[in-house]
Amino acid sequence: MLVVSTDPAHSLRDVLGNGFSPRSARRPPSLKLRRTAVALAEAGQPSVRRSPKGSRSALRAVELDAKRAFARWMATNRRALGDILEQGTWLDRSDVEALLDLSIPGLDELAGLLEISRLSDAGGADIIVVDTAPTGHTLRLFAAPETVGAVAEVLDALHAKHRLIRDQLARVGRPEASDRLIALLAEQAEALAKRLRDRRQTVIVWVSIAEELAVRETVDALAALTRAGLEVDEIVVNRVIPAGPACRLCDARRTLERRAIGDLRRLAGRRPVRVIEETPQEPRGGTALARLARALTAQRAAASLKSQVSSAKAANFKLRPSNFTLETSDFKLDAADLDALLGAKLVFFGGKGGVGKTTVAAATALRIAAAHPDRRVLVMSTDPAHSLGDAFDAMLGDAPSAVRGAPANLRVRELDAARALAVRRAALASALDELGDAFDTGVDGARASDLLDLAPPGVDELFGMLSVFAAGADFDRIVVDTAPTGHALRLLEMPQIVHEWVQLLMRVLLKYKAVAAPGALGAELVELARAIRELRQLLADARQTRFIVVTRMADVPAAETTRLLRSLRRLHITVPAIVANAMTLAPGRCPRCRRRAAGERRRLAAMRRRARSAVILTPLTAPPPRGVGALRQWGASWING
Repeated sequence: MLVVSTDPAHSLRDVLGNGFSPRSARRPPSLKLRRTAVALAEAGQPSVRRSPKGSRSALRAVELDAKRAFARWMATNRRALGDILEQGTWLDRSDVEALLDLSIPGLDELAGLLEISRLSDAGGADIIVVDTAPTGHTLRLFAAPETVGAVAEVLDALHAKHRLIRDQLARVGRPEASDRLIALLAEQAEALAKRLRDRRQTVIVWVSIAEELAVRETVDALAALTRAGLEVDEIVVNRVIPAGPACRLCDARRTLERRAIGDLRRLAGRRPVRVIEETPQEPRGGTALARLARALTAQRAAASLKSQVSSAKAANFKLRPSNFTLETSDFKLDAADLDALLGAKLVFFGGKGGVGKTTVAAATALRIAAAHPDRRVLVMSTDPAHSLGDAFDAMLGDAPSAVRGAPANLRVRELDAARALAVRRAALASALDELGDAFDTGVDGARASDLLDLAPPGVDELFGMLSVFAAGADFDRIVVDTAPTGHALRLLEMPQIVHEWVQLLMRVLLKYKAVAAPGALGAELVELARAIRELRQLLADARQTRFIVVTRMADVPAAETTRLLRSLRRLHITVPAIVANAMTLAPGRCPRCRRRAAGERRRLAAMRRRARSAVILTPLTAPPPRGVGALRQWGASWING
């Protein structure tokens, strides 16, 4: 058996805990798979399956580096790809080489999928379990075959003129490396799409937690996968509280979890829903994971939920800090404290999937808006799998909207990155076609604007960010709820990548200005370059941009937090505070809560020793805060850690 992580922010090593090394193949990947089990680890540990009898039982693990896999793919195919672009456009070889230095949409994800295939062949694994990134990134991964198929069509159109001259005028009928590359891309995209949809070869397991936001995200994800022709075979609900002594907090959470699991069962249809109970310690290492695997394999959906709520009243209640954080109002995080930490125009909230970034960002935006009624505040989600509307308990869209009960100076927006790209793309495409007409490529079906299909992946999210700052004068403070770690880091790196792409187009335009006047394309590129430059300056200015890391005091989220902090330092992004979310601040006499609080206290002490930032503690509540009133009440309970 082989378990592979495709999440850019890997946690597989943290879970297995045995010091394995990340791997990626040196040889070109092939396309043969025996059987692939895809485990969508959206909110917890990856699903683990036992090998069937007679199969190879050794477990191997790989943290896949899709960028390196793409680099190897490009090293093999760069010349053929460059020939297509040079022969099918007005670009010369130096322009083409600069373009090829940028990533091509879908190819890094495709290279990752092909790498999984190669590892299957090379290692003879009977089953491959794939631990993917959180929802938004995973949906992009599954869309990679279609994306690459579209790129193959663009390359084929660009290559048509050269093929026509070669076949009819030069009388050369044999295919070239360029023809073989286009055919290979189309074949690989089609084969992988077919394999992903073949339920005899691919099993999709969706992993969630028993919370309202997670259930809503699961519903949205199932619908998106169904539209893509993919079906989820099974749903696993992770970290469900087991039966235990009476406890107001635990009993309230048990009630809410049973309700969430009931909703999932109704929505799942015929799909089995299995439950994994929370253990006193995170399952890390072979022994603990094997125990978890046995429980999951033996469990049947009809008898999965054994937790019973005690006779204690299961209702919402307030939590007060316990004596381990010192019960004194001096430690409450007041408006002045918050301003000292977050006193910047642009504040990002990010961290591992499932730690509560959205709820923390929403509560923070409410506190900022209430404390400064004279300032215009925007809180915005850039996560493709939006949850901001769920946190505010409101219907939101791409336009900044007021929320009932919130301060009048607050607006909320769920960014539609695809729409932002379409708006910017329309102007760029028209200008590129105008330039292309001056060169008269003379190829039916090939247009200069087709080059936009080769723009760096993630450019849609950047254009979405730019659309916010195009109207930046409308807001004094912007709070950004980002996607989980890997996706968020790519967004922060994207201005540099797209800046290089724009600079390439501008160099091309200046090189050929004697043939074609800069015109509309020149104006579009100058405006885009200016906007990107201003965004890069804003991100680098510690007085105007800050990043708040949200985490939980558990081993796996803490390990990812450490790596995220290193990456943010590399990007020169200021991190004034770390939010230790959902802390058990009032454990009372409940043995389970006391064990949990003790473990959180140990991890918090370790984080304080390593962190260079202030620490904010937020209390665990049941139910989690939803809606303006609950978010306000919860935000007022935060304390300096």
